[in-house]
Amino acid sequence: MADRMFPASERAPMECDVDVFNGCKVLPSGLDHAPNDFSKLLSDSVSLWKAEGRTSVWLFIPNDKADLIPIALKQGFDYHHAKPGNAALIKWLPEDTKSMIPLAPFTRVGVGAVIFNSRDELLCVQECNGPLRGLGIWKIPTGSADPGENIGRAAEREVWEETGVQTAFHKVLLIRHRYPSPTSTCDLYFVCALHLKSDEDKELVVDETELDAAKWVSYKDYLAQPCWGDTSTMARVYREEIHPTIGAYRSGEFQGLTRVVGDATDAKYGNHCVYKPCAAPVRPITRLASLFRPLSALRRLVRL
Repeated sequence: MADRMFPASERAPMECDVDVFNGCKVLPSGLDHAPNDFSKLLSDSVSLWKAEGRTSVWLFIPNDKADLIPIALKQGFDYHHAKPGNAALIKWLPEDTKSMIPLAPFTRVGVGAVIFNSRDELLCVQECNGPLRGLGIWKIPTGSADPGENIGRAAEREVWEETGVQTAFHKVLLIRHRYPSPTSTCDLYFVCALHLKSDEDKELVVDETELDAAKWVSYKDYLAQPCWGDTSTMARVYREEIHPTIGAYRSGEFQGLTRVVGDATDAKYGNHCVYKPCAAPVRPITRLASLFRPLSALRRLVRL
């Protein structure tokens, strides 16, 4: 699918790239000015871009140019997001429409890893940080995905870093979306099933910066922990949603979502994965029954 192209802006004092939304992204050369010069150049450029019918102006200001930020704020720019090394400021130009600029990223991606061994034991950890610190609760390994990392790889990495166990992603079992309030960061939590790659009898290597302990726990003992009967929302989500799903996967009643890794050759679309339902296996008994249905119908006709 071809990008919709807008004409370049060549008359403004500041050089810019015009994006597919007809917004102007000021090039780094536009920031190489003393504050007083920058103020006038920015004001003149914004006026011209507005006359050209542009939608927005973006400034990506590095740390060493931070003295330009107050100048941009006085000219109606506002913060959009910040990353280590720079801050992004934006100004919406049309006065007769509200800003259509998407919000800055506001969702974290977390993973939980479900790993069973041949003895029907679940790999569990006890955290030395966070809300479960010191409570003696055995839980599945969890963590956050890094930029540029797919969900399955994030789960594999977290397990390896915390316990020294090598695994391979198998299925996504469940997704929980938490959105506390409009001003809070949202959280997408993917519970993933992994298969063991390393020897299940290999000694676990505990990352003492994150964990107090790690061990294989019988699934029965895991579920019997008093914490899951707590009245908290987190306990209820595990008790009513996550644990039944893990149980259905463990018994073979639930297949989960399988992963299709996308082609990374498209530089604009980039790396991607698609997680989709597995094809339900056809039970032999069901197939046999379908073969005999025409004969049953024929017998009914003969009786008539």
